[in-house]
Amino acid sequence: MQTSAARRVSLPPSLERDRLIDSGQAAALLGFSLTHFRRLYRAGKVPPPLRIGERKFGWKAGALTDWIAAQERG
Repeated sequence: MQTSAARRVSLPPSLERDRLIDSGQAAALLGFSLTHFRRLYRAGKVPPPLRIGERKFGWKAGALTDWIAAQERG
């Protein structure tokens, strides 16, 4: 079985922002535990995800990095 890192395809920087990541990857990107990230999601405090399946959501990496920058600015 391959790890997600082994399956990751290298994208040009212009497309990297549009990469869809799952909740575990989003939590890691933000430096939160998965439980805390899900709590923020349910409270509507992180950018909304895109529905990519019946029970699957994904967040655009660029939207999350923009959100981080906005939080840092206050």
